[in-house]
Amino acid sequence: MTLPIAYSDLVSLFLFIFALVGLMRGWYKEGITFLFAASLALLVWRPEAASMLIGRITDVMKALVMFIRAGFNPESQALAEPGADTGTLLDPNSYKIYVVITVALLAVSYIVGEVTFKQKMTALGRILGAGIGILNGYIIVSLIKQFIVDRFQAQAAVPIKGEQFSIQVTDLPVSSIFTGPWVILIFMVAIGVIVLMVAGNRFKLPLR
Repeated sequence: MTLPIAYSDLVSLFLFIFALVGLMRGWYKEGITFLFAASLALLVWRPEAASMLIGRITDVMKALVMFIRAGFNPESQALAEPGADTGTLLDPNSYKIYVVITVALLAVSYIVGEVTFKQKMTALGRILGAGIGILNGYIIVSLIKQFIVDRFQAQAAVPIKGEQFSIQVTDLPVSSIFTGPWVILIFMVAIGVIVLMVAGNRFKLPLR
């Protein structure tokens, strides 16, 4: 059994959910999430930066694993043995890595927002939060779409198969929002969010 889902319908659902969440969280918390999402957009805009980042993380993980195997002894001969290399821990070409990073950073941004903001939200803050939430939802969906499309090298549909049934996301757009003026707009909004955060704290603006 195959269940076809149009990409536009999926995007609309995500935007509604993110707008509702933004309305409850307020613009300040959603702004923090937007800054995390904008940093992820940089990885799609500059794939070489993403590969370099994954490579550095892999190097650190390899060193940590080898250090643990050596019994936490930096002078152990086990570190110099040919078989001490742990191989490839993270594949920079795997779309799954970037999906996991996206979800993880989204969760971290929510935690950071909850920890750094404890005040009562205003009506204006909630309305702005819904607006930024819509932007967050669109960026997150576009990020995951781009990761998966790059993996399957197919612009028409992406299959998600299971034992009993499969889901097919259809009508995927060919264009990407992480090229040209769209990227500039994302970073301009990120700068605007930072300015609002700084100005709101400095001048005690009733925006939150």
